[in-house]
Amino acid sequence: MDDLTEAERAALTEWTTVAFDEAVAAGYIVPPWRPTLQAYEQMHGYYTVGLSPADAAQAMFATRH
Repeated sequence: MDDLTEAERAALTEWTTVAFDEAVAAGYIVPPWRPTLQAYEQMHGYYTVGLSPADAAQAMFATRH
């Protein structure tokens, strides 16, 4: 993530905030949950491939079968 411009980093930060808000709204996580560096890196991957914040929240936190 060090190779991002300031504008790209701001967009990623905003997108990640929305994704975590989506996860809370869906009941996947309960505040005061604190993301780890690994969680941020995983979200960066979802952002890079073009998932929406809601899809990223589901991919990261939904129950897997």
